[in-house]
Amino acid sequence: MLLMLEALQANDGDCLLLHYQPPGGDLVHVLIDGGSAGVYKSILKPRLDQLRGQRPLKLRMAMVSHIDADHITGMLDLFKTLAEQRLNGDDGFCRIQTLWHNSFQVLHGGKAAVAQSATVAASIDGVVPPEGLTWEAEAVVASVPQGNRLRERASDVDVPINQGAGGPLVKATAQGPRTVKIAAGLTFTVLAPHEAQLARLRADFEEAAAKIKAGAEDAAVGADYLNKTVPNMSSIVVLAEAVRPGGEPLRVLLTGDARGDIILESLTLAGLMRDGRCHVDLLKVQHHGSQHSTTEDFFKRVTADRYVISGNGRHDIPNKAALGWLSAARTGEAYDVYMTNRIGVLELKNTLDAFLADEASHEPAHAYHFRQEQDLSISIDLS
Repeated sequence: MLLMLEALQANDGDCLLLHYQPPGGDLVHVLIDGGSAGVYKSILKPRLDQLRGQRPLKLRMAMVSHIDADHITGMLDLFKTLAEQRLNGDDGFCRIQTLWHNSFQVLHGGKAAVAQSATVAASIDGVVPPEGLTWEAEAVVASVPQGNRLRERASDVDVPINQGAGGPLVKATAQGPRTVKIAAGLTFTVLAPHEAQLARLRADFEEAAAKIKAGAEDAAVGADYLNKTVPNMSSIVVLAEAVRPGGEPLRVLLTGDARGDIILESLTLAGLMRDGRCHVDLLKVQHHGSQHSTTEDFFKRVTADRYVISGNGRHDIPNKAALGWLSAARTGEAYDVYMTNRIGVLELKNTLDAFLADEASHEPAHAYHFRQEQDLSISIDLS
């Protein structure tokens, strides 16, 4: 049995390939996010070409964790290439069984549900984001047109959207988590967004709408609502589980850019916390190791044997404080961290030099692995 997560060089974004092969079965590939501008042409397409050889590559699924340019742009480029090949009469170099993608409009209940706020309705239409948004919220809202185009291009190449998810949204239901069979022995359990979280989203909007109706300024209230909800609700969170003969299933927690408290709540609602803790074989650290999306307490409560962090220093991620919280949470315990960039941009190299020197002195059981500069990716084999 093979289970491997491959983190491609996605600059400041995420681009992951999950590879799985059951005993005696065919190799299965799942693409999670596509990275930022330029990643598809220079990294993702060459890697997909390596995997496919002389025949079209079969992807069991392509999943966009959320509509942010550093996650969706490469995926949009992939589907654009497939659509162009279709127009030219080609079969396409890649065949995708389904695209998992939660549109901003459906996530917020559609335009009719937000008609009472011109600011939020305009954001759903993909108009220029309003002033007063945090950079995290602005990045997501600004990518709404990309999400709309992605769905159109998926339709152009006959790739069904959210197949197996049980509805127009990939979400966990009020009745419990939704578990989807990906291949023989491999399942995805959808943890977020959860119906309880979506209910809060609707309640938050109704509160904002009431303020507007009472005379509050629409732009200010709308921006406050988007700042509060978009970073929380934008990411699909999935637990991938692979049956292991003679042992416990291997578990990979894929978090996108979800905030730590949302992940903890989702794990609790799914019944996956034991005595307030959850352990997985591999954790994709949320939001590239941003200090705004995690805490030391999160790393104490969600532990892993291996961690993967994608980021190149832009926006100060991975962040030294967040790396320190992980180290402090696992004092004296062995774990491995896999990172897509050792040098990166801005001050990443200097930040990591200082951090790694301190770790070598005080936490020698913490091991760090980096993508080699000439390589397209770094792989974590869980088999």
